[in-house]
Amino acid sequence: MKKKCALLLLAAVLLGLLSGCFRSVDELYSLPKLPEEYQNLQAKIEEITGAGAEYSAPQRGENNQPVQLKDLDGDGVMEAIAFFRVSTANADEKPLKIYIFRLTDSGYEVGAAIEGDGSAIQSITYEDVNGGPAKELVVSWLSGGNATTLSVYSVERFEVTELMRSSYNSFKLQDLDMDNRKELVLVRMDPIEGRNRVEFWDSDGDSLLLRSSAMLSQGVTELVTDSLKVPFVQEGYLRGDTPVPALFVTSYQGEEILTDIFAWRDEALVNITMEENEPGSEIAGGVSYITRRDKDDAKITDINGDNVLEIPMPVDMASSDSVVTAEVLYEWVQFDLSGKGVKVFTTYHNFKDNWYFILPESWEGRVDVTQYASSGEEATVFSLTGAAGEEGESVLTIYKLTGPNRHMRARMGGRFTLDQDENTIYSAELTGTRDYGLDQADVLERFCQSKTDWSSGT
Repeated sequence: MKKKCALLLLAAVLLGLLSGCFRSVDELYSLPKLPEEYQNLQAKIEEITGAGAEYSAPQRGENNQPVQLKDLDGDGVMEAIAFFRVSTANADEKPLKIYIFRLTDSGYEVGAAIEGDGSAIQSITYEDVNGGPAKELVVSWLSGGNATTLSVYSVERFEVTELMRSSYNSFKLQDLDMDNRKELVLVRMDPIEGRNRVEFWDSDGDSLLLRSSAMLSQGVTELVTDSLKVPFVQEGYLRGDTPVPALFVTSYQGEEILTDIFAWRDEALVNITMEENEPGSEIAGGVSYITRRDKDDAKITDINGDNVLEIPMPVDMASSDSVVTAEVLYEWVQFDLSGKGVKVFTTYHNFKDNWYFILPESWEGRVDVTQYASSGEEATVFSLTGAAGEEGESVLTIYKLTGPNRHMRARMGGRFTLDQDENTIYSAELTGTRDYGLDQADVLERFCQSKTDWSSGT
């Protein structure tokens, strides 16, 4: 039975890779006969599993199948990469195995093998980081206590060479210096020694070398992570005539969070947001004060779709008496290579109902928000404090409508529809008695349903 399951698993993987989809278990029992070279690969894998190994696919990332087909050497022929764990490994044997099978005239055979310590393979990426025609294997090994080690392997001519190895907290493959080849960028946290830093590893043609590094802000303790414990370390671009690539690293500093932005400037990796001193004080610098904030409900994203990442900075409402929960105002700020921030716009976010509203500039510093709910109706009311001699008033209400009579309620009074699906209607009503520079078309343009998963930052 174990042999039959292994055959089905391999068939599913190979046919899924060839056809672009996987099939049900019932369908697998009636699979067409595999091509001869894959029957040979199947036999080679059975030899490995028959000796006590079991599949151990990478846990994260796009490449998470137990058997993968990749053209590693750029010759147009697919190599097969299979991942195993040997639970009965002796003290001198490393339990994690990555077998690379090459296709010969007689079928697939083992061309190379990589062994690793630890409890699992966290991820694998195939990328040219050494400047040659072949792709290197970037492997994250997971050990006890969730510690991670990153290794980069060359398998040129099926000879395994480890180009580098380092502990890390997060990594990206990113072309920061814009030389048309991706480099390895590591984030390493060592709060005990105060050596929290980002490292830039580049190729010298034979190996990967630490070419430059830059410190994270003083006092940060750990990286902010999403619901899956994946750090919020994001690739993006800075504003400018030509977009400049950058790495955005978000960390905890006490009860607050901040984002350090790293870019390649003057032939070195630089933390472009790190300041000498806290503005207006004698407090020591070495901190990205300009991005420090006390809320992380909204995540860094390209909210206006211009290919530049914006950082959400919370701002206070006009009044402290608003009946709000997690809903707040955010100024969305872009940065250029000099570290200067420029506000794009301000938004109000209703995270519970999954929408946000871009405020008119004339509302900023004057807006207050209250909420109320009744059966099948949740309302968010925007009010403006009055100018000199004028009394404040409510000017806009946005409704989330559910229930069988939602279509009727969406047309009550002066309401108009903003968006809808099969269960919910979002509608709005302008209620101000004066001209606040906002009409129905403006409201429709400024209302957005959130496309970002704020819990994961994607």
